[in-house]
Amino acid sequence: MSIFCVKWLRSAVFFLGLSLESLFKPAIAQDYVITKLKLFPDRDEVLIKDVATDSKGFVWFLTNGEIYRYDGYRSLDILKTIADQVRTTDMPQHILIDRYDRLWMTGNAHLSYLDLKTWKVHSVASAQLPPIQDRAVYSITELADSTILIAYENGHLLLVKGNQFFRVNDLFELGKKSSNKLSPRGATVWKNKIWIGTTGGSLLSIDPARGYSTQITKLPGEDSYVRTLIGYTDTLFVDVPGTVNIRLDEGFGRQMRPRGFELSADKYFVLAEGSDMHVYAEDDVLCVMNPALHLRQRLKIPSQRKFRTVAVQITKTEILLGTEEGIFVAYPRTKGLSELSMTNAGPNTSVRGIYGYPDGSLFYGTYSGAGYMEAGGKAFVFPELKHAYTVLPMNENDLLVGTEGGFLKVFNRRERRIEPLKYSLSPNARAKYLAHLPIYVMCLAETANNFLIGGMNGLWLLNKKSRELDRFELASGSPHALDLQIRHIQLLSENHLLLSTNLGLFELNHGKLSKKYPKAGNTGVYKVIVDGNKLWVATQGAGLVTMDGNGREIQHLTTENGLSNNLVYSLERIDGVMVLGTADGLNLVDAQQRVRRIGMEEGLSQSEFNSGASFVDKVRKRVYVGGLTGYTVLDMNQDWFNKNDQLESYVTEIHTSTGKAGQRARDYTWPYRGQKQLSLDHNQSLTALYVGTPGNYRANSRVTYSLNEGDWEPLIRGQFISLIEPSPGEYKLNLRTRSFGLESKQNIVKVIKKPHFSQTWWFRGLLGLCAVAIVVLWYRTRIAKIRREQDIRNRIAADLHDEVGSSLTRIFFQASSLAGNPVAGNPVAGRQEGAERQGRQLELIADTSKQALLTMSDMVWSIDSRFDTMKDLVIRMKDYLYRLREELDFTYRFEEGADVVSGKVSQAVRQNLFLIFKEALINAIKYSDGAEILISLHTEPFIRLVVSNGYVRKSATPGDRQGGRGLENMELRAGKIGGKLSVNDEGSIFCIVFEIPPKRGM
Repeated sequence: MSIFCVKWLRSAVFFLGLSLESLFKPAIAQDYVITKLKLFPDRDEVLIKDVATDSKGFVWFLTNGEIYRYDGYRSLDILKTIADQVRTTDMPQHILIDRYDRLWMTGNAHLSYLDLKTWKVHSVASAQLPPIQDRAVYSITELADSTILIAYENGHLLLVKGNQFFRVNDLFELGKKSSNKLSPRGATVWKNKIWIGTTGGSLLSIDPARGYSTQITKLPGEDSYVRTLIGYTDTLFVDVPGTVNIRLDEGFGRQMRPRGFELSADKYFVLAEGSDMHVYAEDDVLCVMNPALHLRQRLKIPSQRKFRTVAVQITKTEILLGTEEGIFVAYPRTKGLSELSMTNAGPNTSVRGIYGYPDGSLFYGTYSGAGYMEAGGKAFVFPELKHAYTVLPMNENDLLVGTEGGFLKVFNRRERRIEPLKYSLSPNARAKYLAHLPIYVMCLAETANNFLIGGMNGLWLLNKKSRELDRFELASGSPHALDLQIRHIQLLSENHLLLSTNLGLFELNHGKLSKKYPKAGNTGVYKVIVDGNKLWVATQGAGLVTMDGNGREIQHLTTENGLSNNLVYSLERIDGVMVLGTADGLNLVDAQQRVRRIGMEEGLSQSEFNSGASFVDKVRKRVYVGGLTGYTVLDMNQDWFNKNDQLESYVTEIHTSTGKAGQRARDYTWPYRGQKQLSLDHNQSLTALYVGTPGNYRANSRVTYSLNEGDWEPLIRGQFISLIEPSPGEYKLNLRTRSFGLESKQNIVKVIKKPHFSQTWWFRGLLGLCAVAIVVLWYRTRIAKIRREQDIRNRIAADLHDEVGSSLTRIFFQASSLAGNPVAGNPVAGRQEGAERQGRQLELIADTSKQALLTMSDMVWSIDSRFDTMKDLVIRMKDYLYRLREELDFTYRFEEGADVVSGKVSQAVRQNLFLIFKEALINAIKYSDGAEILISLHTEPFIRLVVSNGYVRKSATPGDRQGGRGLENMELRAGKIGGKLSVNDEGSIFCIVFEIPPKRGM
C-alpha cells in the first residue's frame, strides 16, 4: 500500500472517530465561569484593543494609545512610567508579553519591547524591520514554539526567536509580482513548521530547521480567504468560506467545522488557539472547545451593549476576552460545585424545603411552585404549591409539607399529587387557640407518637394516629413563654427538645423551658446540630457557636476566623464537615476548625441563602443548600480543604522619596525580579508600597499586613503601605492573602533603613575615642600647665632668693655693722670715725635697697603678661639705659625698626632678650673706649638685637677683655629660647648679635 493511501486511511479513521465521539460521548456539565473585570473605579466601559498576561498572572491591556497593567485592584498607566524612553508620536497598536516577560509594543513605525525585570525599553533596529511605508502591523503572536510572529499588512513577516530576528518577505514579493496584496492572517505551528494563512487563499509554511525556508501552497477555489489555522495531529484545520480538503506533505488540510456549533457567517468573531483548548468568541457568546474542536462549553458573555470581541488571550486554564466594552475572564468553576436545574415557571426562584429520596429522586419547594424530579431526570411541577417551607417524610410514599400560610400539605409520591392534610382540633386547641392556629409552618420533626410543628406562634403537636392537632403547653412557668418563632426542632429524646427561635436557643425538657443561648440578651438562632457532647449553633448575626452539654461556649467562629458572614441561615453536617449557608456565600468548617469559603467568584450562582432550605444526601454525599435563585449542590466527595491554587499577593510598586526636597523614585519590577528586600538610604522614606493579587476575580481574597509581628491590618482596594522617615533598622513586612478561607499565602518583605554615618557604630565608637582623647589631652595639658606654673614659681623663688635675698643679706650685714664696732681708746676720734663709717654704711644700704627694688621690678616685669609686646620691651630697655646713664657716664645711640611698635613677643623671649641686652650693655660700658655705644633692635624679617662698642685693642683677645663669663651666660640664655648669639670683632669694634626666628619669638 502506498504512503498516500496510508495517510488517507488514517485521516478517514480519525474523522470517523470524531463523529462517533460526538454521537456517544455524554454532554459535559458547565465547568467555566465568566466575569467582567473592574479595571477602573470610576468607569465600567473601557474600549479594549488587545490583552496579554505576564508570568505572574497580571492582566495587561491596550486601549486607544494607552497600555495598562491590572494587578487585581488598580490599573497602572505603563506609558507614563516609560515616557522618557518611548516615542510618543508612534502610539502602540498591538501588545504581547512573551515567556521571558518582555512586553512587545508594535506601532505604525517602530517595534520595541519593555523588559519587565529592568523596566528598560529596547527598540528594534530599523534595519530589522520592513521599509517604513510597509510597517502597518496586522498582528503579533507568540506561537507554540515560543517564536514571536509580527505580521505586517503588506505581507512582510518578522520572526523573533530569543534575541534573533528573521525577516520573511515571500508574501510581499509574491503580491508585488501579481499586483495583488497578500496579507497574512491566521498562524499556527504544525508538524514543526510555522503555517500562515493569507487573504489570497494560500498557505505559507516556514521551516525553522532548514534556515527558515519557505513554501507556498495555493488552496482550491477562488474565495479562499484564510482567517484562522489550527493544527491537530495529522490535520491542519483551515477556516475558509468554502470547502477545503487537500493533501499536504505533512498531512491533510481540512475545512474548520467545530462540533456543537457553527462559525458565524455574518458576525465578527475571534478564533484563538491554545495548547489544551481553543476559543471562539462573538459579541455575546463564548465557545470553549477541546483540541479536536469539539464544544466543551457554551457561555454567555455578560455584556451590556454586545460590543465586539477583538482580542483573546488563552492561558493554561483561563480565557481573557478583550471587547469594546471591557475585559471578561472565563475560568474553571470549582469542582464539586453545581446547581439543581428546575423547570418551574415564574419570576420568583427563591426556594425553601427540599427532600431527597433514597433512590435519588427529589422533592423541592419554590415560591413559584413545588416540583418533583425522578432519579432518571423526569420532572413534575406543582404550581399550586407556591410556599412549601419545610418537608418531613411521613412514610415511604407520603411527604408532609409545611407551608407559609397554608398550614400542612401532603405530597403523594406514588400518585404525583398534592393534597391538604386532614386533621382535627383537640378540645384544648378549639377552646383556647382557634384564632391562633399554626398556618405558618417553619419546621417539622417527629416523635414516636406525634409530628412536631414549629410555627410563628409556638410549638404544636399532631397525633400520628388520630391526626388531632393540639398546642404544646408548658408544665410550669408562664403559659406564654413558648409564644416564640420556632425555626428548628432538634429531638434529643421523646420529651427532650432543643428549639431554635428568634430569641435564642431554648431547651424543652419534660414540659420545662429554659434558655441555653445566649445567656444574656437575645440573639436569633436558625438551627442547632448535636455532635456527641457538642452543640453547633447557627446564629442570626453572631456566627457559628460551639457549646458543650452544659451550655458553656467552647468556640465562636465569626468573620474574624474566616467566615464570609456572621448571619448563618442554614447548617448541615456530613462526614465531620459543617456546611453553612450564610448571607454571603457558603462556608465549610472541618474538625480542625478550618474554614473554607465558597463565593460567587468560584462559580456559586447566588450569594445569599435561605433558612430551612438545606438537605444532606448521605448516600451520594451531596449537600443541597437553597437560596434566592435556587439550590446549590455540593459534592462532598471532593476534598474541599486541600485547594492548591491559593492566590498569592505580590509587591507591584515601590515609591520612595529622598531628602528634604522629596526627590521621588519608583520601581515597578518587583514581581518579576523576585525581590524580597528593600534598602533605604539614611535620608529616604518609603512613601508607597502597592500590593497586587493576580486572579483576584477567582476568589474574594482578603489581603492583610503586619509590621514587625504587630497586629494584622486590612489592605483595602488600591491602598498602599508607607514608612515615612523611619528610624534606622530592619522592618519585617508580612503580607497575608486569604482567598478561599483556608491557610493564607504569605510573603515577607524586609525593609532596611540604613543609618546616617553619624548613627553608625563605628562613628559612635570614633566619637567615644575622641572623647577619651580629649579627656586625656585635657588632663595632660592641665598637668603641663601645673608643671609650668610650678616651674615659674620655682624660678621666681630662685630669682628672689638669688637676687633679692642677696641684697637683703647685704642690707642685714651693713645694718649690723652700723650698730657696733666703735674706735677703741679714743672716744672723740671714735665718734668722728664712726659717723663717717655710718654715713658710708647708710649709702651702701641705700644702694643695696635700690638695687633690690630694681631687681624686684625686673622680675615682676618679666612675668607680667601685660608686657608681652615689643613696645613694652623697648620701653623697658630705654628705661634701663636712662637709669644706667645717670649712674655711669657713657654715650649711646638706640635704633629701632618701624615694625617694633606693633610686634608681640612671648614671655620667655621677652625676659631672656632683656637679660641678654643688660649683660651686653654692661660689658660694652665696661670695656668701651669711651666712644658711642650702638644698640639696634629690629623684628623684620626676624628679631635681631645688636650691641656694639669701640675698644682699645691690646694683646689679649676680645673674649678675655670683654664678655668672659658673661658671654657664656648670654649664649645659654639664647639657647633656651631657640636663638643664636654671635660675636664679631673687626676694626676695634666689638659687636654682639642676637637673632631669633619670628615664629619662636613673636
